[in-house]
Amino acid sequence: MAFKRADKVFVDESKERGYFLVATSSEINKLRNSDKALRRLLKPSQRRLHFKSESDSRRREILSVMSSLDLSVTVFVCQGLSEKEARALCLKALIGMAVDSEVFSLVIERDESIVQADRRVIAGILLAQESTLQYSLVGPHEHPLLWVSDAVAWSFNSGGDWLRRSSPIVDEVIYLT
Repeated sequence: MAFKRADKVFVDESKERGYFLVATSSEINKLRNSDKALRRLLKPSQRRLHFKSESDSRRREILSVMSSLDLSVTVFVCQGLSEKEARALCLKALIGMAVDSEVFSLVIERDESIVQADRRVIAGILLAQESTLQYSLVGPHEHPLLWVSDAVAWSFNSGGDWLRRSSPIVDEVIYLT
């Protein structure tokens, strides 16, 4: 299990060739150093890193820095279902793992088109598990560790060399059907 007790977990997705939900976890006392290292990668006009918008050379640089951080990344993969079904299945697996590990909180990148649906799905899962796990749906610029999840999700979606380059920071891949 990639999460540890009291970790903070940052979640993003990719949904172009299958569904990939990526959770980057960090011990709370190590967040500040990771945040600083990731913010140093921003160009003057950038508010956040968005992997699909970066050049290949920048992607290599970013993954190299991310690989040097003390983080744990778990990838949930779901193929062959609708996006809505895949997201719900991945969220259920993610939240189950978070509850079992007693993580501090989940920070999920907000998708404005499905905020209400996410809140209903997450609340239902937490209710079924009788959990008080804290979570928030936030914008991608609000937490740099969301950028790690974005980079890994993009790499898994792209496959090939990008999958290989992101593998040093991935601790676990969970296939769901």
